Amino acid sequence: MRRSMVQPTAASLALIGYVVVSGLRSTALKGLQLQGASHPIGGDNPISFCNVFLISQLMIGLALISVEPKKVRRQLTQLPASAAPLIAADAFLGCFLAPLAFYLALEQLSVITQTLVFSLTLPASALIALWWLGERLPHRFNLSLLLILAGLLAGKVFGVMESSGPAGPMRMLDGLDGYLWAIVSVGATALRNSLRRRLAGLELCRGLSTGIPNLAGAVAFAIIALIRYGPGHFFYLRWWWVLGVIVVYGLTLCLGTEVLRQASQRHFQVSQIAFAGSASLVVTVLSAAWLLSEPLSWPILLSTGLILAGVLLRFLPSSLPPGDERKSLLLNP
Repeated sequence: MRRSMVQPTAASLALIGYVVVSGLRSTALKGLQLQGASHPIGGDNPISFCNVFLISQLMIGLALISVEPKKVRRQLTQLPASAAPLIAADAFLGCFLAPLAFYLALEQLSVITQTLVFSLTLPASALIALWWLGERLPHRFNLSLLLILAGLLAGKVFGVMESSGPAGPMRMLDGLDGYLWAIVSVGATALRNSLRRRLAGLELCRGLSTGIPNLAGAVAFAIIALIRYGPGHFFYLRWWWVLGVIVVYGLTLCLGTEVLRQASQRHFQVSQIAFAGSASLVVTVLSAAWLLSEPLSWPILLSTGLILAGVLLRFLPSSLPPGDERKSLLLNP
């Protein structure tokens, strides 16, 4: 009896932990960017997408491959020729382009603004799946999209969606580059969601489906860093750099998110994890307000509430057959 009570408690804590650590990633990364900007080396920020994602993706890739090395080797030798381009595209979109654009968007936008814009990933994933995979749109898609767009419009009209720098004379265009990079990241993530639906039929192990793409992304970021900054970019070992980049962001938030997600998947359905994961939006907004002193006013709460309502609509009871409903949830778990 006691053991049966401990297991659900541990599973619930893993799910809560997954929501919290995934929601803190943008806030932590923005904090590192700001800290690096105030401690430049030779005019360069010691925090860059190169070393941040090199370390975090290297940790994830090595950890997942080391869990099942024999399985990874076996599946690599038995991999159909048609699967290799899909895995390469998955690595490029999900482990290079999406994080690169995510970082560059966050450099120019506030955490709250970027988080609200990234809510477009859900409808973008559904539309790409409709066009590419021929899947039907999720139940209440139109209403969900309307609420998300209304939240974004309210944020822009009331001036809560701004760049992270000072406002210019053309306020509506402030942070335009940031918005463009955010859209690139949203598009890359949405494409990757459909791509992974194609890969799901291969039943690849985690070490191959997630570990190898992360290692490939880490290698790409290492090459860019060596060309752009030189080897010294990896050895700025001040205490805040080591603590922030390696311990907090890489080990705790990035690797921690992956570990806690896998732990949650052993106890909860995809729909339950996706429903709980929606709360990460709230965690991000509140943590940015608390830790980075980003404004938390009623327009921000209104914008966040509309977007959250649009995201959560997909979890209301549906008249779709169970198989079709599960597919729509898998688009952005």
